[in-house]
Amino acid sequence: MLIASWFDRVREWDVAGFHLIAINLQNGFFDSLMPFITDKWNFTVPLALLSLYLILFRPRRDLILAISAVAVVLLADGTTQIFKDLVQRIRPCHVFQQVQLLHGAVCTNSFSFPSNHASNIFALAAFISYNYPRLAIPSFLIAGLVGYSRIYLTAHYPIDVLAGAAWGMLLGVTVAMAARRLMRFSQADEPPKTDATKESLVSHTKPSQ
Repeated sequence: MLIASWFDRVREWDVAGFHLIAINLQNGFFDSLMPFITDKWNFTVPLALLSLYLILFRPRRDLILAISAVAVVLLADGTTQIFKDLVQRIRPCHVFQQVQLLHGAVCTNSFSFPSNHASNIFALAAFISYNYPRLAIPSFLIAGLVGYSRIYLTAHYPIDVLAGAAWGMLLGVTVAMAARRLMRFSQADEPPKTDATKESLVSHTKPSQ
């Protein structure tokens, strides 16, 4: 009985948070910004080009990180979809049909809990922050905006986004730690530089007489 009462209260807070963000806080600026923020293709193409650059032109460390970043997003997306199919929570845009969808917003027939957008972007943000701490603030700022956009556009409840973000960050850190260990193994497999190799390198760098 106590647990049921607690769940009812959490659901009330969740619905109240949804109405606050999706209805009460609506404004013209966010009406234009949020559809752009929530469109994954606006981030997919730049990230794909960056990954291609890292794979083709950067050292092995960056190659491992680029492949791992793609892997963590795919892992977050796949596992979140499994949770969705298990929980089967209906999206708020279907429940509250009186809420008008903004131009560019789509109310799909997939389930709501947890948010794929949130899990994917927060997994990537956590992965990037673990390996490049200076990028932590912009990474999580973008992730937060994406999560907020999912509520603002009536696609998710706040708890959907929070659960997706938590799961994504857990996966992001886990894959980042695994990638760090993989890089150590790859460095250990490289043959050590002998004295002869060092002398050869030095002789090649000396200017000709």
